[in-house]
Order: sequence, then structure tokens, then C-alpha cells
Amino acid sequence: MYERSNLARRRGVWPGRAERVEQVRARVSDPDSWILIATDGATPVGMACAEPLLGVDRAGPIVPGGVFLNLIYVLPERWGEGIGGTLLDAVLAEAKRRGSSQIRLWTDEADNERAERLYLSRGFSRTGLVRDGAGEWARTL
Repeated sequence: MYERSNLARRRGVWPGRAERVEQVRARVSDPDSWILIATDGATPVGMACAEPLLGVDRAGPIVPGGVFLNLIYVLPERWGEGIGGTLLDAVLAEAKRRGSSQIRLWTDEADNERAERLYLSRGFSRTGLVRDGAGEWARTL
């Protein structure tokens, strides 16, 4: 799902694809991560992966009360159906249930308008931090 969605968004051009896919495999396998899957019947159509928020560049200690939304993806043929919003709402509810007070994420700024609209619609705002063309977003829970 992650790979198919990225290939569609990037129109088939994805430098560093293999390395990033391996990083994602490690994230979803990490016992500190939690994963939500959106299904249509028995068919997975979307996914989200969250984990404890770490300090700067993921090198610092865990930020108390913080969640990092590492991944949120929907199958390309299902874009525009509200699945991403449903997943994000579920992530926010689960983070709050776990006692979290803030959630952060990064998104490519240059070519990810769909994701930006979704985050804005759920009360996220840009923090002003930008790195390698990606910008950080945050929301208080």
C-alpha cells in the first residue's frame, strides 16, 4: 500500500525507493509503533503507522506525551473517498486514548497538496521547520 501510493503520487519516479521501503518495513515492525488499517470488507485500502515522538532528527529521547505519525497512505484507486480522513481521525483518537498531548508529522511540501489539505482540515499547522523539502506539522490533542 505504501509503495503503490508513493509510486502513484510521484508518477513512477521515486529516487531512493528501495531504501525507503526498507525503512518503512522496519518502522511497521518496531514494537513501539502502532498501526491502523482501513479495510473495505476484508480488503486493506489504507494504513497509518504512529510511534513515540523522539527529539530532533529522531536522535533525542522520547518526548513525553508526543506521538509521531510516521505513515498514512491510501491505495491510489481509493483516493478522494474520505479514507485518509477516517484513518487520521482514528489515529488522533488512539493517540488521545493513549494519553498523548501532541502529534507531529512531516510531509513533502512541494508535491503533496492532498495530504496538506487533510492535515489542515484536522487542525494541524506547519511548525516552520523544513528539511530536505519536507515540512513539519503539529497538532495539540
